[in-house]
Amino acid sequence: MLQFRTFFPILILLLIAGISSAQPRQVLFPGLEGEQLAGALRGRYKPEKVLSYAQAKDVLYSQVDTWSDSVYCAYSGYGLYLAPGQDPSQYLYRDGSPGGINCEHAWPRSKGAREGNANHDMHHLFPTRTEVNEARRNYPLGEVDDRQTERWFGPDGTSSPSPPGFAADTYAEVKDGLFEPREDFKGNVARALFYFYTMYREEALAADPRFFAIQQETLCRWHSQDPVDEAEYRRSQRIARYQSNCPNPFVVDPSLAGRLYCNGR
Repeated sequence: MLQFRTFFPILILLLIAGISSAQPRQVLFPGLEGEQLAGALRGRYKPEKVLSYAQAKDVLYSQVDTWSDSVYCAYSGYGLYLAPGQDPSQYLYRDGSPGGINCEHAWPRSKGAREGNANHDMHHLFPTRTEVNEARRNYPLGEVDDRQTERWFGPDGTSSPSPPGFAADTYAEVKDGLFEPREDFKGNVARALFYFYTMYREEALAADPRFFAIQQETLCRWHSQDPVDEAEYRRSQRIARYQSNCPNPFVVDPSLAGRLYCNGR
């Protein structure tokens, strides 16, 4: 029987907090800025090979984003138990029910991630609760005024037009045209979008030349407020094993965001 977890295991959170600054720090391509830096990053960190989309989902659920036998929605923290020996994608999908988990393209498919490696590069793919994924649609990310929030999505699987009585920072929010993930995922998703826009800029600009620009200031702020922790660093390294040994450089070197997109911040 499928079970849901309402919060990440406390022990894991404590361990992560205790070693959040333990990951190696590197300065990549010192002295380069602008398009020279972007080009150097593509030359070194754009993977030549990625898994198929079906393979990528199974690897994400079973190898990359599983915590203590469960898989959690990146946006809301809602979790489902993943039974051993099951097909991860089918088991978590729950026949497409709102409480199932499917795969989110942090950079929406309609905005440049529809085909090729851009579609199944795991550095911008995340497990999400099906209803939350559908609510995000292809909206840009941003800060939703709580007074204008149309729906709140909680770590316990709730979905409500009314604000939570407490712990609002652990909820995702949506209003028409804008989506806001829970607070402690904001830096992660910012670095995922920096990665996509750097590696697949041609596809992104062809699909919607304004999509990154309208989020850029917010993403820079989130990157600064929610820095890379050990869990994010290890996730990037695990993905690299399947993608030409290419981690997300914005996780390896957090200064890249400032040098490319955030005016030195």
